[in-house]
Amino acid sequence: MNTVRNYLIVDDDPVNNAISRIAIKRTLGDVVIKIFTLPEEGLAFIQNEYIESLVPTVLFLDINMPSLTGWEFMEQFEKFSEEIKEQIRIYILSSSVDQRDKDKAKVNKYIKGFISKPLSRETILSLAVI
Repeated sequence: MNTVRNYLIVDDDPVNNAISRIAIKRTLGDVVIKIFTLPEEGLAFIQNEYIESLVPTVLFLDINMPSLTGWEFMEQFEKFSEEIKEQIRIYILSSSVDQRDKDKAKVNKYIKGFISKPLSRETILSLAVI
């Protein structure tokens, strides 16, 4: 059983990002957390950093962002190579209560789950093990 040591957060909300960072650090200790408030920067980072290395990663993705929605992010992510996609487990982390968002997440093969904000210790622990 291996613990995931790399986390990405793609969310335009700096308050939620700070809460998520603190929750992950307090729960897991010394892990790598990269935060992107612009989804385009998150996509560029994934494209550049995950092409040549094997880095199991959990990505928390918001849905409602102004420049690129979480769903548009996923459309771009799905164009990446299988080698990149296999390294990243994506969880929607959202305040949305819209059942359509939950249903859409369920049918996307790259989205592993839908988590309501804020991120909790129990949720982090359940996702930290591969």
